[in-house]
Amino acid sequence: MIASVESDRLLQAATWRARLTEAPGTYIEQFELWLAHDPQNGETWKRVQAPWESLGEHATSPGLIRLRQAALTHAHNAGQGHWTHLRRFRFPARLGVAAVLVLIIATASLLIWQERHFDVYSTRAGERRVVTLADGSQIALDAQSEVRVRYSAHVRELALVSGQARFDVAHDIARPFSVTANGHEVVATGTAFNVDLLGSDLLVTLIEGHVVVLPQKAGTRLVLDAGEQLVISSSASPSVTRVNVDHATAWESGHLIFEDERLSSVVARVGRYGARPILVDDEEISGLRISGVFHEGDVDGFVSTLVSYLPVRAQQASDGSVRLSSRKRERGM
Repeated sequence: MIASVESDRLLQAATWRARLTEAPGTYIEQFELWLAHDPQNGETWKRVQAPWESLGEHATSPGLIRLRQAALTHAHNAGQGHWTHLRRFRFPARLGVAAVLVLIIATASLLIWQERHFDVYSTRAGERRVVTLADGSQIALDAQSEVRVRYSAHVRELALVSGQARFDVAHDIARPFSVTANGHEVVATGTAFNVDLLGSDLLVTLIEGHVVVLPQKAGTRLVLDAGEQLVISSSASPSVTRVNVDHATAWESGHLIFEDERLSSVVARVGRYGARPILVDDEEISGLRISGVFHEGDVDGFVSTLVSYLPVRAQQASDGSVRLSSRKRERGM
């Protein structure tokens, strides 16, 4: 019996929502009488009103607009000529079905919108960008990078789709800030960290504060302290080392600093800043180690340095890309 009364009250509230949206001036007095009749009516009204307000505030896509309009039309047609005396608080069965339709569409549409909606921030080759989010957190995007952001009342979810980005997180312990990249997740509440996607490898550098990294492999949980860098590779176990944070974030000021890094990783980073791709065509040279400081826009200077100091040959292909290969192979060695 209690469940039946509650369901009937929910139908009433949903129907009032439909009628007030359709013609607020006509039904406002009757609606206020209904609210005053029973304190539970007001609580039930809040359950209907909250998703409806959120939907009205956010859902501007044509598809959701059509769904809501269809629900209101249904409620209007079903309710014509079937309103009984207000004091009895009984609603026709057909109108109840329409009211349920209104409530379901409003709530489901909001949930779908929240699940699928995200903001996208991206950069082109040679471009850097800083974005300030709604809570004051900032994202600094490196060249050829993309970050997707979805904020809700309870979570702050971001995804690094490509490239590199620094995240300066506004403290909010009630809403964890998480960044997903290549299936791995970095979780923080208030801190600053750098995430770099290099092919299938992921580098997470903690600038200040603390973060927890949840690799894609279930059951693993890694905690980083300031100055530590986590490397997750498809070819090796995750490793944590101490690094020079200023060097790791030098890209923000237009410089690239490498300390005994593999040629393949260095080429991937430098390639973000040039209009022409740089490709390592020869596995024999991909593991060569490089140290040095380069300006992000001087791709030609970078290639020239490689050719001068390493056993590397550079050749421009017909598609404009620069292909690196071993000079030993060229000489038949």
